Amino acid sequence: MSSNNSETEYIRAEVSRPTPDMWRFSPLDKACISMVLRGTWLFAGQLEVDELKKGLKKLLVHYPHLAGRMKEDGGITFTDDGVPFTVVDKPNLCLEDLYERDDFTNISEMTTAIKPARLMKGLDSPLAVKLTRLEDGFVLGVQCSHACMDGDSFYTMVYNWGQICRKQEIEEPVLDQSIFPVPAELSKEKAEKKAVKSGWVKISLLFLVKMVPLYISGTLKLRSGAFHVSDELIERLKQVIEEETGLCCSSNVALSALITKKCFEMFDHDEETSCNQVTVVNCRSRLPGVPSTFVGNASTTIATSAFKAGASISDIAAIIDQTLEPVRQKPSAKLQELLVINYNAMKHKLPYAPFDISEMHAKKPTVAYINNFSKLLIYELDFGTGKPQFVIPHNLYDQVVIWPAHPDKGGVEVYFSGIPARIIQKLGIDRSFLVDV
Repeated sequence: MSSNNSETEYIRAEVSRPTPDMWRFSPLDKACISMVLRGTWLFAGQLEVDELKKGLKKLLVHYPHLAGRMKEDGGITFTDDGVPFTVVDKPNLCLEDLYERDDFTNISEMTTAIKPARLMKGLDSPLAVKLTRLEDGFVLGVQCSHACMDGDSFYTMVYNWGQICRKQEIEEPVLDQSIFPVPAELSKEKAEKKAVKSGWVKISLLFLVKMVPLYISGTLKLRSGAFHVSDELIERLKQVIEEETGLCCSSNVALSALITKKCFEMFDHDEETSCNQVTVVNCRSRLPGVPSTFVGNASTTIATSAFKAGASISDIAAIIDQTLEPVRQKPSAKLQELLVINYNAMKHKLPYAPFDISEMHAKKPTVAYINNFSKLLIYELDFGTGKPQFVIPHNLYDQVVIWPAHPDKGGVEVYFSGIPARIIQKLGIDRSFLVDV
Protein backbone atom coordinates (compact mmCIF):
# COMPACT_ATOMS: atom_id res chain seq x y z
CA MET A 1 0.00 0.00 0.00
CA SER A 2 1.19 3.50 -0.76
CA SER A 3 1.11 6.35 1.75
CA ASN A 4 -2.39 6.95 3.18
CA ASN A 5 -3.91 4.26 0.94
CA SER A 6 -6.26 1.77 2.55
CA GLU A 7 -7.54 -1.71 1.90
CA THR A 8 -10.74 -3.18 3.34
CA GLU A 9 -11.62 -6.84 3.65
CA TYR A 10 -14.85 -8.22 5.10
CA ILE A 11 -14.07 -10.80 7.76
CA ARG A 12 -16.61 -13.59 8.31
CA ALA A 13 -16.90 -16.17 11.07
CA GLU A 14 -14.70 -19.23 10.67
CA VAL A 15 -17.71 -21.53 11.06
CA SER A 16 -21.43 -20.83 10.97
CA ARG A 17 -23.37 -20.44 14.20
CA PRO A 18 -26.22 -22.91 14.75
CA THR A 19 -29.78 -21.77 15.40
CA PRO A 20 -31.27 -19.50 16.63
CA ASP A 21 -30.48 -17.28 13.69
CA MET A 22 -31.11 -13.92 15.36
CA TRP A 23 -29.83 -11.93 18.30
CA ARG A 24 -32.81 -10.03 19.70
CA PHE A 25 -32.53 -6.61 21.31
CA SER A 26 -33.55 -6.20 24.91
CA PRO A 27 -35.34 -2.95 25.87
CA LEU A 28 -31.99 -1.62 27.14
CA ASP A 29 -30.31 -2.52 23.85
CA LYS A 30 -33.00 -0.69 21.85
CA ALA A 31 -32.51 2.42 23.97
CA CYS A 32 -28.84 2.51 22.87
CA ILE A 33 -29.38 2.09 19.12
CA SER A 34 -28.27 5.64 18.30
CA MET A 35 -24.98 5.38 20.23
CA VAL A 36 -21.62 3.94 19.16
CA LEU A 37 -18.70 2.70 21.27
CA ARG A 38 -15.20 3.59 20.10
CA GLY A 39 -12.04 1.90 21.32
CA THR A 40 -8.51 2.97 20.31
CA TRP A 41 -5.33 1.09 21.26
CA LEU A 42 -1.81 2.39 20.49
CA PHE A 43 0.93 -0.23 20.09
CA ALA A 44 4.64 0.55 19.93
CA GLY A 45 5.45 -2.93 18.66
CA GLN A 46 4.53 -4.93 15.60
CA LEU A 47 1.03 -6.25 14.94
CA GLU A 48 0.61 -9.12 12.51
CA VAL A 49 -2.29 -8.18 10.25
CA ASP A 50 -2.97 -11.69 8.99
CA GLU A 51 -2.97 -13.10 12.52
CA LEU A 52 -5.46 -10.45 13.65
CA LYS A 53 -7.75 -11.35 10.75
CA LYS A 54 -7.52 -15.06 11.53
CA GLY A 55 -8.27 -14.33 15.18
CA LEU A 56 -11.25 -12.16 14.24
CA LYS A 57 -12.71 -15.03 12.18
CA LYS A 58 -12.55 -17.23 15.27
CA LEU A 59 -13.88 -14.46 17.53
CA LEU A 60 -16.97 -14.00 15.36
CA VAL A 61 -17.95 -17.61 16.03
CA HIS A 62 -18.52 -16.48 19.63
CA TYR A 63 -20.05 -13.11 18.65
CA PRO A 64 -22.00 -13.89 15.43
CA HIS A 65 -24.28 -10.88 15.75
CA LEU A 66 -21.31 -8.57 15.12
CA ALA A 67 -20.97 -9.95 11.57
CA GLY A 68 -24.72 -9.88 10.98
CA ARG A 69 -27.12 -7.26 9.71
CA MET A 70 -30.23 -5.63 11.15
CA LYS A 71 -32.92 -7.08 8.90
CA GLU A 72 -35.78 -6.15 11.23
CA ASP A 73 -36.28 -3.82 14.19
CA GLY A 74 -36.09 -6.58 16.79
CA GLY A 75 -32.38 -7.36 16.50
CA ILE A 76 -29.47 -8.61 14.40
CA THR A 77 -29.86 -11.51 11.98
CA PHE A 78 -26.88 -13.87 11.79
CA THR A 79 -26.26 -13.25 8.08
CA ASP A 80 -22.46 -13.43 8.45
CA ASP A 81 -22.10 -10.71 5.83
CA GLY A 82 -18.87 -9.84 7.57
CA VAL A 83 -17.05 -7.14 9.53
CA PRO A 84 -15.06 -4.51 7.59
CA PHE A 85 -11.36 -4.74 8.47
CA THR A 86 -9.47 -1.76 7.04
CA VAL A 87 -5.69 -1.44 6.96
CA VAL A 88 -4.17 1.99 6.40
CA ASP A 89 -0.54 3.07 5.97
CA LYS A 90 0.52 6.40 7.50
CA PRO A 91 4.34 6.17 7.45
CA ASN A 92 4.77 9.90 8.10
CA LEU A 93 2.88 9.76 11.39
CA CYS A 94 4.47 8.72 14.71
CA LEU A 95 2.95 7.67 18.02
CA GLU A 96 4.40 10.82 19.55
CA ASP A 97 2.36 12.91 17.11
CA LEU A 98 -0.79 11.38 18.58
CA TYR A 99 0.33 11.86 22.19
CA GLU A 100 1.01 15.55 21.58
CA ARG A 101 -2.62 16.18 20.64
CA ASP A 102 -3.70 15.70 24.26
CA ASP A 103 -7.28 15.74 22.96
CA PHE A 104 -8.37 12.30 21.91
CA THR A 105 -12.05 13.10 21.44
CA ASN A 106 -11.65 13.83 17.74
CA ILE A 107 -9.24 11.05 16.81
CA SER A 108 -11.95 9.58 14.59
CA GLU A 109 -9.63 9.03 11.61
CA MET A 110 -8.16 6.05 13.48
CA THR A 111 -11.49 4.19 13.40
CA THR A 112 -14.12 3.34 10.79
CA ALA A 113 -17.38 5.02 11.72
CA ILE A 114 -20.48 3.01 12.54
CA LYS A 115 -23.47 5.00 11.30
CA PRO A 116 -26.65 4.09 13.19
CA ALA A 117 -28.91 5.06 10.26
CA ARG A 118 -27.13 2.62 7.94
CA LEU A 119 -27.06 -0.03 10.66
CA MET A 120 -30.84 0.23 11.14
CA LYS A 121 -31.39 -0.13 7.38
CA GLY A 122 -29.44 -3.39 7.41
CA LEU A 123 -26.66 -1.95 5.25
CA ASP A 124 -23.72 -2.08 7.68
CA SER A 125 -22.39 -4.42 10.33
CA PRO A 126 -22.54 -3.47 14.02
CA LEU A 127 -18.72 -3.77 14.23
CA ALA A 128 -15.91 -2.15 12.25
CA VAL A 129 -12.14 -2.55 12.64
CA LYS A 130 -9.36 -0.28 11.41
CA LEU A 131 -5.63 -0.87 11.75
CA THR A 132 -3.33 2.08 11.03
CA ARG A 133 0.35 1.35 10.45
CA LEU A 134 2.51 4.27 11.65
CA GLU A 135 6.23 4.93 11.32
CA ASP A 136 6.91 3.41 14.75
CA GLY A 137 3.83 1.42 15.69
CA PHE A 138 0.18 0.63 15.09
CA VAL A 139 -3.19 2.04 16.09
CA LEU A 140 -6.08 -0.38 16.44
CA GLY A 141 -9.44 1.34 16.17
CA VAL A 142 -12.68 -0.53 16.85
CA GLN A 143 -16.22 0.82 16.69
CA CYS A 144 -19.33 -1.09 17.75
CA SER A 145 -23.01 -0.27 17.98
CA HIS A 146 -23.97 0.33 21.61
CA ALA A 147 -27.19 -1.61 20.90
CA CYS A 148 -25.08 -4.77 20.72
CA MET A 149 -22.78 -4.17 23.67
CA ASP A 150 -22.14 -1.94 26.65
CA GLY A 151 -18.63 -0.99 27.76
CA ASP A 152 -18.11 -4.18 29.77
CA SER A 153 -19.07 -6.41 26.81
CA PHE A 154 -17.10 -4.30 24.33
CA TYR A 155 -13.74 -4.26 26.11
CA THR A 156 -14.13 -7.92 27.09
CA MET A 157 -14.80 -8.81 23.44
CA VAL A 158 -11.62 -7.07 22.25
CA TYR A 159 -9.64 -8.71 25.07
CA ASN A 160 -11.02 -12.08 23.99
CA TRP A 161 -9.83 -11.36 20.45
CA GLY A 162 -6.30 -11.05 21.78
CA GLN A 163 -6.66 -14.25 23.79
CA ILE A 164 -7.79 -16.14 20.71
CA CYS A 165 -4.83 -14.82 18.69
CA ARG A 166 -2.54 -16.14 21.44
CA LYS A 167 -4.38 -19.49 21.41
CA GLN A 168 -5.65 -18.97 24.97
CA GLU A 169 -8.99 -20.10 26.34
CA ILE A 170 -11.77 -17.53 26.77
CA GLU A 171 -14.86 -17.53 28.95
CA GLU A 172 -17.70 -18.30 26.57
CA PRO A 173 -19.77 -15.12 26.09
CA VAL A 174 -23.51 -15.49 26.70
CA LEU A 175 -25.58 -14.04 23.85
CA ASP A 176 -28.98 -15.20 25.08
CA GLN A 177 -30.98 -12.00 25.65
CA SER A 178 -33.93 -14.02 26.96
CA ILE A 179 -32.12 -14.57 30.26
CA PHE A 180 -32.25 -10.85 31.05
CA PRO A 181 -35.19 -10.41 33.46
CA VAL A 182 -38.30 -8.88 31.94
CA PRO A 183 -40.15 -7.00 34.70
CA ALA A 184 -43.89 -6.92 35.14
CA GLU A 185 -45.56 -4.45 32.83
CA LEU A 186 -47.27 -1.52 34.49
CA SER A 187 -49.87 0.81 33.06
CA LYS A 188 -48.54 4.18 31.98
CA GLU A 189 -50.18 5.86 34.97
CA LYS A 190 -48.75 3.37 37.48
CA ALA A 191 -45.32 3.50 35.86
CA GLU A 192 -45.24 7.28 36.15
CA LYS A 193 -46.35 7.19 39.79
CA LYS A 194 -43.69 4.60 40.63
CA ALA A 195 -40.98 6.66 38.92
CA VAL A 196 -41.97 9.86 40.76
CA LYS A 197 -42.19 8.02 44.09
CA SER A 198 -38.67 6.66 43.54
CA GLY A 199 -37.27 10.15 43.00
CA TRP A 200 -37.13 10.19 39.21
CA VAL A 201 -37.15 13.65 37.66
CA LYS A 202 -39.19 14.79 34.67
CA ILE A 203 -37.24 15.94 31.63
CA SER A 204 -38.71 19.25 30.52
CA LEU A 205 -39.08 20.45 26.95
CA LEU A 206 -37.16 23.59 27.97
CA PHE A 207 -34.15 21.45 28.89
CA LEU A 208 -34.17 19.77 25.48
CA VAL A 209 -34.24 23.19 23.84
CA LYS A 210 -31.29 24.34 25.97
CA MET A 211 -29.31 21.26 24.91
CA VAL A 212 -29.35 22.28 21.25
CA PRO A 213 -26.71 25.03 21.50
CA LEU A 214 -24.52 22.77 23.67
CA TYR A 215 -24.65 20.16 20.93
CA ILE A 216 -24.14 22.60 18.04
CA SER A 217 -21.23 24.35 19.78
CA GLY A 218 -19.47 21.04 20.38
CA THR A 219 -19.51 21.52 24.16
CA LEU A 220 -20.98 18.05 24.74
CA LYS A 221 -18.06 16.50 22.84
CA LEU A 222 -15.39 18.41 24.73
CA ARG A 223 -13.07 16.28 26.83
CA SER A 224 -10.26 17.28 29.15
CA GLY A 225 -6.84 15.72 29.22
CA ALA A 226 -6.07 13.05 31.77
CA PHE A 227 -5.86 13.86 35.48
CA HIS A 228 -3.74 11.17 37.12
CA VAL A 229 -4.57 9.83 40.58
CA SER A 230 -1.93 7.53 42.06
CA ASP A 231 -2.55 4.31 43.95
CA GLU A 232 -0.86 5.94 46.95
CA LEU A 233 -3.32 8.84 46.97
CA ILE A 234 -6.28 6.47 46.69
CA GLU A 235 -5.06 4.42 49.65
CA ARG A 236 -4.43 7.59 51.66
CA LEU A 237 -7.97 8.78 50.88
CA LYS A 238 -9.43 5.46 52.05
CA GLN A 239 -7.48 5.73 55.31
CA VAL A 240 -8.68 9.28 55.96
CA ILE A 241 -12.27 8.30 55.20
CA GLU A 242 -12.03 5.37 57.63
CA GLU A 243 -10.50 7.57 60.33
CA GLU A 244 -13.19 10.23 59.96
CA THR A 245 -16.27 8.06 59.44
CA GLY A 246 -15.35 4.51 60.45
CA LEU A 247 -16.17 3.42 56.89
CA CYS A 248 -13.81 0.97 55.18
CA CYS A 249 -14.75 1.91 51.62
CA SER A 250 -13.75 0.70 48.17
CA SER A 251 -11.36 2.55 45.86
CA ASN A 252 -14.32 3.39 43.63
CA VAL A 253 -16.19 5.09 46.49
CA ALA A 254 -13.10 7.03 47.60
CA LEU A 255 -12.34 8.17 44.05
CA SER A 256 -15.95 9.10 43.37
CA ALA A 257 -16.10 11.17 46.57
CA LEU A 258 -12.84 12.96 45.70
CA ILE A 259 -13.95 13.74 42.14
CA THR A 260 -17.40 14.86 43.25
CA LYS A 261 -16.02 17.21 45.92
CA LYS A 262 -13.42 18.71 43.56
CA CYS A 263 -16.04 19.20 40.85
CA PHE A 264 -18.39 21.14 43.09
CA GLU A 265 -15.46 23.26 44.32
CA MET A 266 -14.51 23.94 40.70
CA PHE A 267 -18.09 24.97 39.93
CA ASP A 268 -17.81 27.48 42.80
CA HIS A 269 -21.02 26.41 44.52
CA ASP A 270 -22.17 27.90 47.77
CA GLU A 271 -21.67 25.38 50.59
CA GLU A 272 -25.43 25.08 51.08
CA THR A 273 -26.14 24.19 47.42
CA SER A 274 -27.99 20.87 47.08
CA CYS A 275 -26.07 18.32 44.97
CA ASN A 276 -26.17 14.67 43.88
CA GLN A 277 -23.70 12.07 42.67
CA VAL A 278 -24.61 9.45 40.06
CA THR A 279 -22.85 6.10 39.53
CA VAL A 280 -23.10 3.79 36.51
CA VAL A 281 -23.68 0.27 37.87
CA ASN A 282 -22.95 -3.06 36.15
CA CYS A 283 -25.93 -5.39 36.66
CA ARG A 284 -24.07 -8.60 35.73
CA SER A 285 -24.10 -11.20 38.50
CA ARG A 286 -26.44 -8.90 40.44
CA LEU A 287 -29.65 -9.60 38.57
CA PRO A 288 -30.98 -13.18 38.77
CA GLY A 289 -29.78 -15.28 35.85
CA VAL A 290 -27.48 -12.62 34.34
CA PRO A 291 -23.89 -13.96 34.42
CA SER A 292 -20.68 -11.93 34.29
CA THR A 293 -20.21 -13.07 30.68
CA PHE A 294 -23.58 -11.71 29.49
CA VAL A 295 -23.27 -9.84 26.17
CA GLY A 296 -25.42 -6.79 25.56
CA ASN A 297 -26.43 -3.87 27.73
CA ALA A 298 -26.60 -4.63 31.43
CA SER A 299 -25.91 -1.38 33.24
CA THR A 300 -27.98 1.29 34.91
CA THR A 301 -27.49 4.41 36.99
CA ILE A 302 -28.18 5.12 40.64
CA ALA A 303 -28.19 8.55 42.27
CA THR A 304 -27.44 9.50 45.84
CA SER A 305 -29.82 11.45 47.98
CA ALA A 306 -29.17 15.20 48.04
CA PHE A 307 -26.22 16.51 50.03
CA LYS A 308 -24.66 19.94 50.47
CA ALA A 309 -21.81 21.08 48.23
CA GLY A 310 -19.87 21.96 51.39
CA ALA A 311 -19.86 18.33 52.59
CA SER A 312 -16.40 16.85 53.16
CA ILE A 313 -14.89 14.10 50.99
CA SER A 314 -15.43 11.66 53.84
CA ASP A 315 -19.08 12.62 54.26
CA ILE A 316 -19.69 12.31 50.51
CA ALA A 317 -17.96 8.90 50.52
CA ALA A 318 -20.32 7.71 53.26
CA ILE A 319 -23.34 8.86 51.24
CA ILE A 320 -22.11 7.18 48.04
CA ASP A 321 -21.31 3.96 49.88
CA GLN A 322 -24.75 3.90 51.50
CA THR A 323 -26.33 4.42 48.05
CA LEU A 324 -24.33 1.62 46.41
CA GLU A 325 -24.64 -0.96 49.19
CA PRO A 326 -28.05 -2.32 48.06
CA VAL A 327 -26.91 -2.76 44.44
CA ARG A 328 -23.78 -4.66 45.48
CA GLN A 329 -25.92 -7.55 46.69
CA LYS A 330 -26.05 -10.73 44.61
CA PRO A 331 -28.87 -10.85 43.72
CA SER A 332 -29.87 -7.23 44.29
CA ALA A 333 -33.49 -6.46 45.08
CA LYS A 334 -32.70 -2.77 44.56
CA LEU A 335 -31.52 -3.39 41.00
CA GLN A 336 -34.65 -5.41 40.29
CA GLU A 337 -36.73 -2.49 41.53
CA LEU A 338 -34.78 -0.07 39.31
CA LEU A 339 -35.24 -2.42 36.36
CA VAL A 340 -39.02 -2.30 36.74
CA ILE A 341 -38.97 1.49 36.55
CA ASN A 342 -36.44 1.58 33.69
CA TYR A 343 -38.33 -0.99 31.63
CA ASN A 344 -41.72 0.65 32.01
CA ALA A 345 -40.36 4.17 31.51
CA MET A 346 -38.86 3.03 28.18
CA LYS A 347 -41.96 1.06 27.20
CA HIS A 348 -44.27 4.03 27.74
CA LYS A 349 -41.66 6.59 26.58
CA LEU A 350 -42.01 8.49 29.84
CA PRO A 351 -39.91 11.71 29.95
CA TYR A 352 -38.27 10.82 33.27
CA ALA A 353 -34.72 10.07 34.42
CA PRO A 354 -33.29 8.69 37.70
CA PHE A 355 -31.72 12.11 38.38
CA ASP A 356 -32.06 15.70 37.17
CA ILE A 357 -30.30 15.56 33.80
CA SER A 358 -30.72 19.31 33.33
CA GLU A 359 -28.54 19.90 36.41
CA MET A 360 -25.77 17.77 34.89
CA HIS A 361 -25.65 20.13 31.90
CA ALA A 362 -26.23 23.40 33.77
CA LYS A 363 -23.68 26.22 33.66
CA LYS A 364 -22.72 25.20 37.19
CA PRO A 365 -23.71 21.51 37.43
CA THR A 366 -25.05 20.16 40.69
CA VAL A 367 -24.85 16.55 39.49
CA ALA A 368 -21.58 14.59 39.24
CA TYR A 369 -22.09 11.63 36.87
CA ILE A 370 -19.26 9.07 37.06
CA ASN A 371 -18.56 5.96 34.98
CA ASN A 372 -15.67 3.82 36.22
CA PHE A 373 -13.84 1.61 33.68
CA SER A 374 -10.71 1.06 35.77
CA LYS A 375 -11.40 -2.63 36.51
CA LEU A 376 -11.85 -3.70 32.89
CA LEU A 377 -9.08 -5.56 31.03
CA ILE A 378 -8.32 -2.56 28.84
CA TYR A 379 -4.51 -2.63 29.07
CA GLU A 380 -4.37 -6.45 29.13
CA LEU A 381 -5.04 -6.75 25.39
CA ASP A 382 -2.23 -8.73 23.74
CA PHE A 383 -2.32 -10.26 20.26
CA GLY A 384 0.96 -12.06 20.86
CA THR A 385 3.36 -9.19 20.19
CA GLY A 386 2.94 -7.14 23.35
CA LYS A 387 0.42 -5.02 25.19
CA PRO A 388 -0.64 -1.48 24.19
CA GLN A 389 1.44 1.53 25.12
CA PHE A 390 -1.65 3.67 25.50
CA VAL A 391 -5.42 3.20 25.31
CA ILE A 392 -7.64 6.14 24.44
CA PRO A 393 -10.97 6.27 26.34
CA HIS A 394 -14.27 5.95 24.50
CA ASN A 395 -15.92 9.16 23.29
CA LEU A 396 -19.43 8.89 24.70
CA TYR A 397 -20.91 11.72 26.74
CA ASP A 398 -20.10 10.45 30.25
CA GLN A 399 -19.49 13.55 32.36
CA VAL A 400 -16.63 11.89 34.26
CA VAL A 401 -14.73 8.77 33.16
CA ILE A 402 -12.39 6.91 35.52
CA TRP A 403 -9.92 5.07 33.31
CA PRO A 404 -7.02 2.73 34.12
CA ALA A 405 -3.59 4.31 33.84
CA HIS A 406 -0.85 2.33 32.14
CA PRO A 407 0.18 -0.51 34.49
CA ASP A 408 3.74 0.85 34.66
CA LYS A 409 2.33 4.11 36.00
CA GLY A 410 -0.34 2.67 38.25
CA GLY A 411 -3.40 4.40 39.61
CA VAL A 412 -6.12 5.79 37.38
CA GLU A 413 -6.72 8.63 34.97
CA VAL A 414 -9.79 10.84 35.19
CA TYR A 415 -11.32 12.55 32.15
CA PHE A 416 -14.01 15.24 32.23
CA SER A 417 -16.49 15.87 29.42
CA GLY A 418 -19.06 18.49 28.48
CA ILE A 419 -19.55 21.45 30.84
CA PRO A 420 -16.79 20.39 33.32
CA ALA A 421 -14.32 20.11 30.43
CA ARG A 422 -15.30 23.58 29.24
CA ILE A 423 -14.82 25.02 32.74
CA ILE A 424 -11.43 23.31 33.10
CA GLN A 425 -10.40 24.76 29.75
CA LYS A 426 -11.69 28.23 30.60
CA LEU A 427 -10.05 28.38 34.03
CA GLY A 428 -6.81 26.79 32.87
CA ILE A 429 -6.97 24.19 35.63
CA ASP A 430 -3.75 22.18 35.72
CA ARG A 431 -3.19 18.46 36.21
CA SER A 432 -2.66 18.76 39.97
CA PHE A 433 -6.37 19.52 40.32
CA LEU A 434 -7.30 16.17 41.90
CA VAL A 435 -4.15 15.58 43.93
CA ASP A 436 -4.37 18.84 45.85
CA VAL A 437 -6.38 17.49 48.78
